[in-house]
Amino acid sequence: MSHLPIWYLGQVPIEECEKAAMEYMNIAPKDATMGIASDNIDHTQRNTTVRFASIDNWFGDRMLGYGKLANIECKWDFLINNHEAVQYAEYGVGQKYNWHVDVFPLSGAPSDRKVTVVCLMNDPNEFEGGLLQLRMYQEFTPELKMGSIIAFPSFLEHQVTPVTKGVRYTATMWLSGPRFR
Repeated sequence: MSHLPIWYLGQVPIEECEKAAMEYMNIAPKDATMGIASDNIDHTQRNTTVRFASIDNWFGDRMLGYGKLANIECKWDFLINNHEAVQYAEYGVGQKYNWHVDVFPLSGAPSDRKVTVVCLMNDPNEFEGGLLQLRMYQEFTPELKMGSIIAFPSFLEHQVTPVTKGVRYTATMWLSGPRFR
């Protein structure tokens, strides 16, 4: 028995990453939270600094396109009718996000996140650690470079390992639709 691809890989031009990163750094930073209401801070689970772009951000449009393409090309065929604003995350030394999923099935919300889209915004030679790992029966660590886009179903377990040197920057977007049934 085989299964559908668990991720889709694409590539954004480095110049676009640099332009978007400069814009995102002008947004006031926040301590990252967890949960549907974004009201839970637990640095033992997640320790990240985030900034949120406007919903109509040009780089977000680019990420949305990759998320929709992944949904089609990987044949996930999720019903998608919405998306969230880009979250620009900064992981400094010691910062991480332990194993988690991006869906909240018991929240009672009218929609569920369906596709997670992540773009590595800086050169991986600028940091150590900070690996994105996905888990489905076993752990996968995709090799990402600056501008790499990875899209995967939001219910897949994933983590970012602790950064041990430098700073890791990513842009993340979630595509959503009616509740899973």
